Amino acid sequence: MSGAGLDLERSGWPLEQAGAAMLALSKRAGLAPRPVAIPSLPEAVDARQETQLGPWMESLASWFGIEAERIDSAYSSVEHLIRGLAPALVRITQGGRTSLLALAGFRAGRVLLLGPDLEVRAVPAREIRAALCAELEAPHAAKIDAMLDMAGLRSRRRERAKLAILSRLLGRANVGDCWILRLPPGAPFFAQLRAAGLGGKAAALALVHTAQYVLNLASWAMLGQGALQGRIDMGLLLAWALLFVTQVPFRVLESRAQGLFAIDAGGLLKRRLLHGALRLAPEEIRAEGAGGLLGRVIESEAVESLALGSGIGGLIAIVELAVCAFVLSKGAGAATELVLLALWSLLSVFMVRTFLERSRDWTATRLAMTNDLVERIVGHRTRLAQQAPENWHRGENEAVSEYIAHSERMDASAARIAALLPSGWLVVAMLGLVPTLLSAPASAPSLSSGSLAIALGGILLASGALGRLAGGLTSLGGALIAWKQVAPLFDAAARIELTASPDLACSASSELPGSALLEARDVTFRYRERGESVLRGCTLRMEAGERILLEGGSGGGKSTLGALLAGLRSPETGLLLLHGLDRSTLGAEAWRRRVVAAPQFHENHVLSGMFAFNLLMGRVWPPSQEDLEEAEAICRELGLGALLERMPGGLMQMVGETGWQLSHGEKSRVYIARALLQNADLVILDESFGALDPETMRKAMRCVDQRARALLVIAHP
Repeated sequence: MSGAGLDLERSGWPLEQAGAAMLALSKRAGLAPRPVAIPSLPEAVDARQETQLGPWMESLASWFGIEAERIDSAYSSVEHLIRGLAPALVRITQGGRTSLLALAGFRAGRVLLLGPDLEVRAVPAREIRAALCAELEAPHAAKIDAMLDMAGLRSRRRERAKLAILSRLLGRANVGDCWILRLPPGAPFFAQLRAAGLGGKAAALALVHTAQYVLNLASWAMLGQGALQGRIDMGLLLAWALLFVTQVPFRVLESRAQGLFAIDAGGLLKRRLLHGALRLAPEEIRAEGAGGLLGRVIESEAVESLALGSGIGGLIAIVELAVCAFVLSKGAGAATELVLLALWSLLSVFMVRTFLERSRDWTATRLAMTNDLVERIVGHRTRLAQQAPENWHRGENEAVSEYIAHSERMDASAARIAALLPSGWLVVAMLGLVPTLLSAPASAPSLSSGSLAIALGGILLASGALGRLAGGLTSLGGALIAWKQVAPLFDAAARIELTASPDLACSASSELPGSALLEARDVTFRYRERGESVLRGCTLRMEAGERILLEGGSGGGKSTLGALLAGLRSPETGLLLLHGLDRSTLGAEAWRRRVVAAPQFHENHVLSGMFAFNLLMGRVWPPSQEDLEEAEAICRELGLGALLERMPGGLMQMVGETGWQLSHGEKSRVYIARALLQNADLVILDESFGALDPETMRKAMRCVDQRARALLVIAHP
């Protein structure tokens, strides 16, 4: 159980070379990192503290144009970690020295490690595990060995018993930090598919389907030939049965390959769409409305199910049609049948196009109804108060009637496709054989029983392929219609966010060069390109430790200025500096880490989840015990102690729409606590005290004044 077998001198990267290790591993994994300078580990970063090393590693990955996701490596799951999470960097401490292992892959029980010399070494997985767990196991090893000696256990049974006891003792203990390297959600989607290995899975799917289809053809060709020659015996039947049964594992493999491809591709698509939704600007979300956004979410499900489900079958059907054309070319009336097959395929495309036009109109009507319904629900109370009762349901009957009319036209078109294409082809193809049969003498070689059987077989195969082609094209067309709703979210994920050097992004505030905490010089901002300016020539200077109250009437631009200072929006003209650095130099993420805002109540939210998650969502998750203690202390200082005592789960209580409901004032203080817990250089509170009674407001103000390094409070006069 010791880690003596792993040679860290050859296989481990010194922590000071973390940048070189990440760059080399990402290149080998095909992640195409940006060709930038390799930053060194700042002296201020303590490798033993995740709160310092973790953000630096994430900033380092962003600098290279990739993503590093930190995951917990518990003792009980360390085997899974080293086997299935490559490419990844794992921190390991041995003999007081901290190093990084670059996991490049796993093969035949061995972990592929990329060393500092860029050589890949295959190391037994047990050696990696022993090295990672050595420090955790050391305090318990002597006692367990003595216990096993008393039990008389030897050899392999002893090792298994020791591992079982250690797993019981150390199951949830953290073995070491691990960062999985991958492309960011905004990277080109085909590059993400390639990095995820989906090209190989698609090729495997095509290969398995082709093998199964060839076996199917061979089995029926053998049986048909025997029947036509009058030589069906037990041996032929057994050979046919063997070929037929052999298709079963290929069908299973095809279903599995198709399912794995759809799951992996769907996961990448959902990840990108979620990232795109988070990249939308606040004004874009307001303009869209809750109903419009819900419609986009619904259509994203349609894209995944249609394009990655039955749409794959449609693409496979194209290959099947090519095989059918080859079979028909060997049978009776080959020229006629091939022409008919081409014409019928064109008819299929035309009918599918008609269906898609009607499906597009139906989708637009359905989404309009969804948007209207959601907006009516959101504004239900206002409508009841301000709208006459006779107008509450105006337009609903007309919308339903229009929806039903579009549904009937679309369903009629779908029924014609399902009934006419396969069955109609059989009739047309059979009639295509009639002229050939009537014009040729019975003894003609081209019309022998074998060629006739081949033609009939090709016609039957084409019937099934046309049915699958129509269904697949219908699904792909429906996915394209849904894609028009999803595309804005997909494209938003590719928006470029400013990235700074990790040295600068993770530097302490005292290490940054500027004397003033924050400066705004002649800032101008407008929401629309030709709209009226909300801010004109705005200038502000804040020093560290200052407290500023910003008052003004509604619509005067107070909240807009707060959003600009917090990095949520960018000024049209002017200059914003934080510690003497602008956003392009410091980076958008580092800026938002140093300036934190609690927006107005209608722009802030309590998410369905644990109370602790709503408080600590701006910090590392899962939280440490110190994080939880600090969160509870701030809550009590804000007057939320009584709330914590009422909730059965305390900080772990589920809150939000599906959990414990918070009052208006409680939510306001949660937003304040969330901002304070991020330990930012500047905290901006926008109308955060308006829902509090005088006594509670005094408590909250005292807490904020004691906790915030610098404070900007936005309020009405």
